[in-house]
Amino acid sequence: MIERGFPYLLIFAAIALSVFFAYTTTLRTTTALEGTMLQIIVLLAGLSGSFIVGRQSASEAAKEIIKPHARSAFRRLVSLFKSLSRVATIIDNSRNSDEKQNAVLDMLEGIVVEQIATADDALEDWRDVVPEDVEEIRQKLIVNDETN
Repeated sequence: MIERGFPYLLIFAAIALSVFFAYTTTLRTTTALEGTMLQIIVLLAGLSGSFIVGRQSASEAAKEIIKPHARSAFRRLVSLFKSLSRVATIIDNSRNSDEKQNAVLDMLEGIVVEQIATADDALEDWRDVVPEDVEEIRQKLIVNDETN
């Protein structure tokens, strides 16, 4: 990822070069090659900086648009985690000496573990978009697990 200050440095360089070019033309007549080269350099620096700043701004705006949807998705994931955790607890508490029943409970436990892993993967997908919100939800889940 390009450092945050670099695009602004490009834009500043374009402005500084423009000022330098204007100042130089007041002192002496520039050749056509000098004028063209300075204009191309100013144009490239300005366009590059503007493009990068625009892309960063668009990315941040997209995250702000997605945040409300992420929060509702998090609520559903938390509900799913809690529900699956309750099922896993019931499975653990239902074990006894009956081998057939324990085999069925082992299969059910495998299904529940797979579903919990899927919900965890969904949270990780959202971490790419809104990492601070995912961390907040994870902390709440940890606190809820410790209190139960």
